[in-house]
Amino acid sequence: MAIFTTVIPAIHWFQASYLSPLNRIAIVIHGNTLVTGSKIMLCAIKGTDNKKIIAKDASKQDVPFYCPKCSKEVCLRKGRIRIHHFAHKPPVTCGHGIGESEAHRQCKTEIYKSLLKHPKVQDCELEKNLGSVIPDIFAVIDGTPVALEVQISSLTIDEVIRRTEDYSKKKIYLLWLGLRNKEFNEEKYSPKAWEKWLHAMYYGRVYYWVTGLKLQPIHFSDYHLYVKESTWYEDGEERSAGGYYKYSKRYKTPIKGKLVNITEHFQAMYRQIWKGGNIFIPECKLYIDRQNTWWKSE
Repeated sequence: MAIFTTVIPAIHWFQASYLSPLNRIAIVIHGNTLVTGSKIMLCAIKGTDNKKIIAKDASKQDVPFYCPKCSKEVCLRKGRIRIHHFAHKPPVTCGHGIGESEAHRQCKTEIYKSLLKHPKVQDCELEKNLGSVIPDIFAVIDGTPVALEVQISSLTIDEVIRRTEDYSKKKIYLLWLGLRNKEFNEEKYSPKAWEKWLHAMYYGRVYYWVTGLKLQPIHFSDYHLYVKESTWYEDGEERSAGGYYKYSKRYKTPIKGKLVNITEHFQAMYRQIWKGGNIFIPECKLYIDRQNTWWKSE
């Protein structure tokens, strides 16, 4: 496999280092873009019959609406540009729906619609309250209860771990997803902390949503920086440094696997507790694709 490189200047006083979750399944999407202070949701509870309703099916005649988490009143927001949704009335103390971007909500809605019409899927529901966690989508896929949660990048790793452990305790197999980034087409990419964590949890792969039920698995391979050779004179003597490759701690090379389908290409798997460096993976239940380690064959 080819080594992708970047040339960085050598510095004569610096050589050692370079500064600079088999009963249930949960799918989580980790978005990259935030709407600061936004606390909105796609579903709410109708005050007239205490039933859940999706924003796109709701109208002003159905008021009032309440948050399924905190039970406080929420407002219906409809528009031609932004996806239909509900929003908390200020002041807001509930964290349900906080930080979801427009791309995040569109992704969640499209996955829900695709599952809703799939022949292997039954009982599909948006934002089902499971107590300690509220998956964005719940469905029974090919006889298997599945929870899908579209996550957001405002979550800390500690919160991601807590949710992973909660799903495992509920016997839910977990699949975290990300939103695709155009930088995956480049030779080098700087993974965020949550991407590094998911990469470790899923044995060297991270899943990114493409369209419908299709996902793009990506492996982050080592990236090497080339330290350009340079010479200089010091105390009348010629000195030199550089002229070698070094492992980059920041950058990785994205290597794409074949596209996979949520309802066709995944299997449930138990994962033992693992710790490596500063990454801790709790004992958990994963939903992982059956694809071999494609990056090793390149």
